[in-house]
Amino acid sequence: MEDLVRYLDEIVDPTVAEFEADATSVRKAFLTCVAVFHAIDYLVHPHRRKLGNLKQNWRDESPDFALVEDVAHAFKHVIANGPNRLKASNVISRPPAYYGVAAYGLSRSNDPAGGVTLDDDRAVDLLDALRRAVAFLRQQAEAPR
Repeated sequence: MEDLVRYLDEIVDPTVAEFEADATSVRKAFLTCVAVFHAIDYLVHPHRRKLGNLKQNWRDESPDFALVEDVAHAFKHVIANGPNRLKASNVISRPPAYYGVAAYGLSRSNDPAGGVTLDDDRAVDLLDALRRAVAFLRQQAEAPR
């Protein structure tokens, strides 16, 4: 799993950090989802596993990984092929809760940073989901194969 760990350390972690620094950027959310989702390639390639089987297993084990995959595919293909058929236009910026900036029904009380969410499920915080998905990937890297 050395290649996966290296990918997580050198590509994923800095990409997540860039999104954290600009937490309302839909563009950075998308790029981070793409980087996180493609970590799966580092387990498929060296072991010649079937991508579809591993993807489905990870979707089942981690709702956060499933969401990351849906967002990555929604932006790439306009609409994700997954069971939720997420549309790219449904991934939206959530302004911080400052006077003059906050958006009623969208901004969260006492949220100084804002974030990226889904228009039809505003309880989602994509940065939090990405962090949990990365933790899941690190568990996969440590698991015996």
